[in-house]
Amino acid sequence: MLFVALFATALAARPSPVVLDLWRGWPGADKVFVEAHFPNGERGLFLVDTGAAISVLSTEAAERLGLEVGDGPGRVSGLSGSVPWRRAQIPSLYLGNFEVAAIDVAVGVPGAPEYAGVLPVDGILGNNVWMNFTLVVDYPADQIELYVPGSYKPRGKGSAMEADGYHVLTDVIVEADRGNDERLVAPVRIEIDTGAADTSFWCQTGEPFRSITTLGIEPTYGIGADLDRVPDFQFLTETRRIPVLSLSTGGRKVKYEGSLRWNSPDFTAESCQVTPGLLGYETMKAHRAVFDYANGRFVLENARKHRTFEATKAWLANDVARHGDDLSRAEARVPVMVATGDREGARTFLERAIAATPSDARLVVLAARLDRNEGKEAESLARLATLSPAQLAEEREWVAYLGSLGATGRGAEALSLAEAAVATGHDDVDWRQELLVGLSDCLLAAGRPADALRALDEAIAIDRGGSGFLFRRALIALADGDRYGAISTLRALIDVYPIGGQSLWLYALHLAEADEATFRADVSRAMGRLHPGMEPYDFVGAALRVVGDEAEAREWLSKGYKRDCAPMKRGASRDNCDAWYWALEGDKLDEAKARIDRAIAAEPENSAFRDTAAVIAYARGDLDEARVQARAAARLSPDDPYLTWQLRRMEGREKP
Repeated sequence: MLFVALFATALAARPSPVVLDLWRGWPGADKVFVEAHFPNGERGLFLVDTGAAISVLSTEAAERLGLEVGDGPGRVSGLSGSVPWRRAQIPSLYLGNFEVAAIDVAVGVPGAPEYAGVLPVDGILGNNVWMNFTLVVDYPADQIELYVPGSYKPRGKGSAMEADGYHVLTDVIVEADRGNDERLVAPVRIEIDTGAADTSFWCQTGEPFRSITTLGIEPTYGIGADLDRVPDFQFLTETRRIPVLSLSTGGRKVKYEGSLRWNSPDFTAESCQVTPGLLGYETMKAHRAVFDYANGRFVLENARKHRTFEATKAWLANDVARHGDDLSRAEARVPVMVATGDREGARTFLERAIAATPSDARLVVLAARLDRNEGKEAESLARLATLSPAQLAEEREWVAYLGSLGATGRGAEALSLAEAAVATGHDDVDWRQELLVGLSDCLLAAGRPADALRALDEAIAIDRGGSGFLFRRALIALADGDRYGAISTLRALIDVYPIGGQSLWLYALHLAEADEATFRADVSRAMGRLHPGMEPYDFVGAALRVVGDEAEAREWLSKGYKRDCAPMKRGASRDNCDAWYWALEGDKLDEAKARIDRAIAAEPENSAFRDTAAVIAYARGDLDEARVQARAAARLSPDDPYLTWQLRRMEGREKP
């Protein structure tokens, strides 16, 4: 979703209709992309976003194309806020045989997608492109069809669509559940947004349903969300949820499962300048969505065929066809090769690229991460040792590097490096914060919790702590013997981020009997701030088992299993989910072990699977195996404080 001034875009050529593949990061993903060709013949992948008034281009793509970038006339606004934007113009862009000329773009907008799975994304194509066509997004067939305006006759009348240059709006009849087998039916007028995952309302749009809503907090991300610079809990917003049964629009009645989000329910004039609401992927996914801009109609047609386009393989084939053996493509190509299963080929190509440009820190870090995932810890550390702390911090690898050193028995060396890096006094606040967090982790591992806390407090003071730093503070307090300090920190974390469950489990494991009433009240209050169905069922259940509330714990875990595991298809992720819940329940432990062994055999580099294996082994009383698996999990994700805690717990360094 993106709303700024819309500039004229000319359709330079009007050939026959074209059919293009619909690209996704993985089969069934809710974000859909299309491939376009730049004037120089290069290909670019763009989010298909009918909620964007203007198109967006990444800074890297603008530089690659040599575009002149100037100041924008205002700010870009989205669900997560507004940010200044810079303006450029793509001389022309080809979508199949169609050439769209003089496309104005906003450059370098925070929150714009950078990847579709492992596929690099160049930006967003919004309505200043799509309004030149009749656009058909055929979700079941993984295709996009483009027609000369007025040349496509939709199958059905659909509903009226208003395209005002900023929004593409249509009417929707909403059927909601009032309870006691009663329905509340009301019309709304909202924006059709192919870039939105779900359907949501904004401000006064949800007012007819206020009496049947629940009130809670949940994360809201979108354009304007600078995820690298703002703590994750800053995106928790208070919303209402409407128990919707169906949505009727585009000539179809679509059943709706779950609830629909109502953003900014206590609206003000300022908060309501974004959108009246978004009709997103979940409503359109089973249909051909027809955007007949010229005639002002929106139609949901029945699917004609079902097809899965293998986007990852296609991207790789295209990249090889265009660039051949060009080693400068390694950063983009290697992750795609790994995703297609060609790990050996990816490794060979990457090693050749590093040999050609050994000073490229991004390639060195990429190779080191591959080494680590393959269990080649010594090789990984040797590579990272060739880079400076500033380079590692810039690549977000410094904390992981120090953690890996510690995991291989080189803790003293890690501490020495961390102290030296901080002493250099880098001016870049992002780098310095990462250097300080790394130092804090090393000091904690060295048994110096007071010094670790000082380093962490300095990192937090830089201003972007994030909820993960509070978890680290709790670990430091526990190591210092300050149980109440740890509990106080965990209570603060639960208050700012109740949707995260690890803190509840850690809190429960360090309670005294006198604290249990307060703990239960904290759990009740935190879960009461969330919408029903959004609670971290697994960790709440685990925490309640610790304090002896066995019946209530099993009720939470049963709900979690039905939500998280039951809908999943068979495979490694389902095996892990089943095993995780069974371990937390303390049931079916032999079967849980068999399931997680199978999952790890399929994905041995998955740190979450290793963590599950550790929890299962711990529940079975096999402490040696629990430590082995916990070390493996921490090795694979050495900068994750939760896995650090799990390892300390399995090793007996964190006693209740």
